[in-house]
Amino acid sequence: MRRLAISIFVLCGLAAPALGDTIRIIIPFTPGGALDPTARLLASGLAKLRPGDNIVIENIGGGGGVLGLNTVAKAAPDGRTLLFSPSGAIVISPFLQTNQPYDGPTAFEPVALIGSVKTAMIVRPGLNVKSLAELVALAKSGAKLNYASPGVGTSPHISGEMLNLAAGIKITHVPYRGLGPAFNDMLGGHMDVITTSVIGVLPYVQAKTALALAVFDTERSAQMPDVPTTVELGYPDLVMPQWYGLLAPTGLPRDVRDTLEAQVLAVLRSPDVAPRLAVAGMANPKGAREFKALLDVEFKKWPVLLPKLGIQPQ
Repeated sequence: MRRLAISIFVLCGLAAPALGDTIRIIIPFTPGGALDPTARLLASGLAKLRPGDNIVIENIGGGGGVLGLNTVAKAAPDGRTLLFSPSGAIVISPFLQTNQPYDGPTAFEPVALIGSVKTAMIVRPGLNVKSLAELVALAKSGAKLNYASPGVGTSPHISGEMLNLAAGIKITHVPYRGLGPAFNDMLGGHMDVITTSVIGVLPYVQAKTALALAVFDTERSAQMPDVPTTVELGYPDLVMPQWYGLLAPTGLPRDVRDTLEAQVLAVLRSPDVAPRLAVAGMANPKGAREFKALLDVEFKKWPVLLPKLGIQPQ
């Protein structure tokens, strides 16, 4: 306990923006998605380590995440404006959206990888399909089906197109400003399929307002152990893990970055937060160096893979 108290004291005393600052954590999508509860957990933990600062979660949706990302990219690199984003908006969108007002691979400084999550696909109960095989058969029968995403280049968009390619079907992509409105449309019977993180779909599966058909992974989700993986179902290439990351505008001073990294990791690994993230299916937070290595791999991967999926820049 004494060591923990000393560690927290040191973290609080490291170089950082002056106490009394407002720290904005920008989520580049409208409220109601899977990012919100995780971001609130992080903000609450950071507030305890930075008692004089005001930690604010701000949703800025639009353009498949572009508006929110641009807000951070154009902000002063002083640690007061941060980006909390899923992987797709960071490493996929830059290669599909040709009019982005920033350069995706160079605009942001990695602070910490919040964690990795599995992807799951849900359908509205009124669709009357009980399995992935039944959904594929329905699509092949000529039924006009649609799937939602928070925008072009996001992980839910790519997941949907990966399913189309793997199964030889055509379910129509419908982009939204965020998954919150998409879930509302699914509840209203206007949207057929949504593929996003287990964290995002779990409340709807538990409430039985949506049915989970598959997890896009090699292993089942501990949160939905009865839901088969796409690999089990005969689609070995239909695998789409996601991650959430915290980033800052490029140019963030090293001492500020190191402080933020240390504080964020302390929150994510704390006994109050870590079990709650585990229950939600989020695992393996990492520091800035490991996060940058992951980004480097992803920025090389997607320009090669996207054309193979038949997905063209827009």
